[in-house]
Amino acid sequence: MSFLRFYDGAKPGKKGKLTDDKKKEKAKEYESRRVERSFQSKWKNERDWLEYDEETKTMFCTCCRANSQFRSVSVKGNTFVEGSCNFRHSAIVDHEKSTPHEKALRMSKTTPLTPSELKTTEAGNALKMLQAAERNKLCYLFRNVHAIAKNNRPISDYKWLCELDIAKQIEIGSTYINDHAAVNFIHHIAKVELSHTEKQCKAVPFLSFLMDGTTDISGSEQETLYLRYSKTGNVTERFLNTSSPKSTTSADLYDHVIDVLKQTNIDKDKLVGMGTDGASNMTGSRTGLSTLMKQRINSELVNVHCLSHRLELAFRDAIKKNKQYEKLMTFLIGVHYFYKKSHKQKTGLLTAISTIGKGVLPPKVTGTRWLPHLFRSVTALLKTFQALEIHLATASHGNPKAEGLYKLMTDINLLAFCIFLLDALDPAMRLSLKLQRSDVTLCDSLCWIESTMEILQEKKGRIW
Repeated sequence: MSFLRFYDGAKPGKKGKLTDDKKKEKAKEYESRRVERSFQSKWKNERDWLEYDEETKTMFCTCCRANSQFRSVSVKGNTFVEGSCNFRHSAIVDHEKSTPHEKALRMSKTTPLTPSELKTTEAGNALKMLQAAERNKLCYLFRNVHAIAKNNRPISDYKWLCELDIAKQIEIGSTYINDHAAVNFIHHIAKVELSHTEKQCKAVPFLSFLMDGTTDISGSEQETLYLRYSKTGNVTERFLNTSSPKSTTSADLYDHVIDVLKQTNIDKDKLVGMGTDGASNMTGSRTGLSTLMKQRINSELVNVHCLSHRLELAFRDAIKKNKQYEKLMTFLIGVHYFYKKSHKQKTGLLTAISTIGKGVLPPKVTGTRWLPHLFRSVTALLKTFQALEIHLATASHGNPKAEGLYKLMTDINLLAFCIFLLDALDPAMRLSLKLQRSDVTLCDSLCWIESTMEILQEKKGRIW
């Protein structure tokens, strides 16, 4: 009976719980007696898939590693993929009976088909048709968002454009029809276009860039950069970037240009020219952007002041002191908004135009295409003169603004100046449009400028 012991709180048929101290003592005792386990080579008998790595001291399954890219094999907890340190025979048996290992064995025994053989199988044809259908759906979606971006339309147009395709019974699926997907598509299109630009720039020895700034709807300054180069004799322009610099000082603009070139992997040492407007921060002889580019990158870099802008400045300098020009601009701007903001006046003018049989509504005289806008407005004024005179004369009885416009319009000196200006603007307008072409070269520009000067010299002695 010496083996009997008494434990306080013990109950018949229930095993007593060990205290934390007892558990720690028992664990230490186990660790002191435990024999260090190692990999046994006999475990590899009839297990061709089992391997042991002497460097990492781990065993692993070659089948599971070979097919680890499949989710059904590379499951969480499958230590035989990365390497197991649990050198127990029971661990190997458990892995051998596991479902992921059985799937990996079946995959290893299957002979993979070549791409040409896969196309001939029924499953391969089905997969090919499925991929083609999905690709066609994405092509329609990408074309929609590309058209929106190219035509400066809002992203919100993307959804109804897709709904229009669905109404046309075009199969585009039900996914990716939202603004978030449209923005994502635009980003991917931009990445592809940027990669094309980088590839083409690497193939040419020299580059030039065009740069101009404007403010967006939030009032932030945005600088736009284009690259210009010649390949096999063809002049090409590629859009590069639109982003906001720290400020519009020449030093910050220089840092902005260099950062953009680095981000897009464009070699700045290839730069030989730049095109800008005539602002002092761009063309200043001491601290302008062109001066900094010459000092830090290429001393022979050529800066070209935008020829269309210079033509506009030359025209403004030649005519700025003419009082008739100021009266004409006042009339053209006033008559445009007079009919644009009043439905009643607009309807009355359209009735007069319909009665006479010729004329158009007064267009906007201001815009980005400076001389062509002015030429169009003067042409429209002379074409619609009779209809405008009739309507303004009638409206002037009860409308002071119409009365003032009528007095300006019927001034004989202003009419003579309009005819003179139209004759002088015609060659200058044509030159401006030619200088705005994307494929124009400096040599072509000089030839056109000389021809325009000759035409204006011929007109100089004419009496209107």
